[in-house]
Amino acid sequence: MEAEPTKATAHDLSEPFSWHAPETRGPVRGLGWYLSFAVVIMVLMALSVFWIKSWTFTVLIPIMAVALLSLSTKTPRMINYAISPKGVYVADKLYDFSEFKAFGVIEYQGQFSVLLLPVKRFSPGLTIYFSETEGEVIVDMLGTRLPMQEIKPDALEKLIRIIKL
Repeated sequence: MEAEPTKATAHDLSEPFSWHAPETRGPVRGLGWYLSFAVVIMVLMALSVFWIKSWTFTVLIPIMAVALLSLSTKTPRMINYAISPKGVYVADKLYDFSEFKAFGVIEYQGQFSVLLLPVKRFSPGLTIYFSETEGEVIVDMLGTRLPMQEIKPDALEKLIRIIKL
């Protein structure tokens, strides 16, 4: 007796697959993080006044802090994603598969994403976010067109995760 196909295996990999997901997934920060951030800003301002002796830089520090906070607390917008035989669509922009050499799956704190690694050396990678239920179809579709490789976070990514930016 044959088993019923699941939603993930029932999808025809030659047909487009689309989903909606946030453009980014930010970390959850508590009151302690914001207090620590304020202390770091105050320490930097004190160093600027007493060690560097630059009032201009001292004034610039809280301005940069406000800009960083406003950008990092912005609510991510929902993006339409799709994978088709032509390539990957992100918000109706097509990225052809020929632009990428491989992809890797990243799971961080229950949040899933795929990083498409560019062929060009200095081009940024393309990150696609998805839920766990869509993951199998997405990985299968990408796997038919690109090789999969393990992605390890670099030093900058590790620092960003530690300080929750």
